[in-house]
Amino acid sequence: MIDLIAYCGLYCPKCYRMVVSEAAFNLKKALDNTHICGSRHDPSKKFKIEVDELVNLKCAVFCKYKEESNCPIRICCISKKLEGCWECNNAQECPNLTQQFKENCKKINEYGFTRFLKEY
Repeated sequence: MIDLIAYCGLYCPKCYRMVVSEAAFNLKKALDNTHICGSRHDPSKKFKIEVDELVNLKCAVFCKYKEESNCPIRICCISKKLEGCWECNNAQECPNLTQQFKENCKKINEYGFTRFLKEY
């Protein structure tokens, strides 16, 4: 589970990309199995394409393992040989981190990984 904590302190399975992708996948399955008035419901082609785009938001590879990533947070952590921003003394002042990322890093340091993941 610790492997799914991104350099920024985000727990990947709770990322909006993963949550929205999973919800869209479930919607797609429901639409494929929906019948209206005894006949199969057929949503518009455009809608199906938009749902597929939401399904495809899901990361194929998490950022910690995505070698071609140009994420400045990832690049910084690798250059400093850090597991994540929570190990950096300047994380709370870092311009690359959003407030949410800063709070996650603070919680990781205060709680440790096990409690952080339970409360996330």
